[in-house]
Amino acid sequence: MASDSMRDRLYTTEAIVLSRLDYGEADRILTLFTPSRGKLNAIAKGARRPKSRAGPHLDFLARCSLQLARGRELDVVTSAETVEAHEGLRADLAAFGHGCHLAEVVRHLTRDRQEHRSVYELLAGSLTLLNDGVDPWPVTRHFELAALSAFGYQPELYQCLNCRQPIEAVPNAFSAQLGGIVCPRCRTIDPGAMPLSVNAQKYLRTLDRAGLSTAARLRPSEQERVEVESVLGTYLRTVAERDLSSLTILRSLTAGTDQFPDKSRPATTAAVWPEDDRSSVR
Repeated sequence: MASDSMRDRLYTTEAIVLSRLDYGEADRILTLFTPSRGKLNAIAKGARRPKSRAGPHLDFLARCSLQLARGRELDVVTSAETVEAHEGLRADLAAFGHGCHLAEVVRHLTRDRQEHRSVYELLAGSLTLLNDGVDPWPVTRHFELAALSAFGYQPELYQCLNCRQPIEAVPNAFSAQLGGIVCPRCRTIDPGAMPLSVNAQKYLRTLDRAGLSTAARLRPSEQERVEVESVLGTYLRTVAERDLSSLTILRSLTAGTDQFPDKSRPATTAAVWPEDDRSSVR
């Protein structure tokens, strides 16, 4: 009877490791994102022991195939195999920092055990692109916009949120509080609305309509990149109702250096990232 009960509790799933936390003497608590079960928390018992079979397959940002047993508070990892290790992220500080940001967005915009298969596929594909050396800036901006839309927060980019008139090809403003663009005549409804140039608006629309493959071929100016990143970042923080720290940490680490360091030089700063907290919990 006990074995039948255990079999009833077992299930298999693919998952991406969104965060991990050392627990006790040898265990590790994981936040996992799965295609059909959404975000869930699990414990990998003995994962930090040198001879652990599951431990090596549960790295932060890894995509893995898992067997788990349902528990009262935490599900328990009973076996694990690597699907994609994303080892390239650890050799590129910029790619790793953007990968941390993607995981942070998913952690804070999802509720536990709510299915978001499209977001899972978006995250898996974006991590693969970062791992393969694709420019992280357009990959991340595309992920942010697509994730916002998938979670039900599609920003309005085509008509003024107040007067509902089509947006004209003039400098407008983006209201994070309202969730989209407001025209010059209506900008006063949100004093905190951020200026948005014509080309920055075009880039956002290209991301929305044509997707990453087209947007990645564009070369926005530094000012346009700042505008797009600021708009999406502020809107994400407004939706999440909290700061998102990964990109701030990345900027502090790369200040005064090449933003995209030599991939032959391994990143040695993984421990500072909040999504990969290695401090022990007793």
